[in-house]
Amino acid sequence: MYGDNPQVIKDYAEHKGLSLEIARRTRDEFFPKALLNPDEIKGLDIVMPEAINLKFIADPLSSNQLKELIQIPPRRN
Repeated sequence: MYGDNPQVIKDYAEHKGLSLEIARRTRDEFFPKALLNPDEIKGLDIVMPEAINLKFIADPLSSNQLKELIQIPPRRN
């Protein structure tokens, strides 16, 4: 959805049964490329209280627990 080739978004729209306008809006507003970086974790400040509220965890995870849970290997060049 993020390539330089305009056919990519057209293919996505067709695959999902969306208009081209809606496909672009979906990509740009809900799935911007910067948010899809697998090497960066965002939103833990929002998710942690929700996990406690829904009783998935009893207490917020400590920084050591988070480091153990989320292990991002070094990037290869």
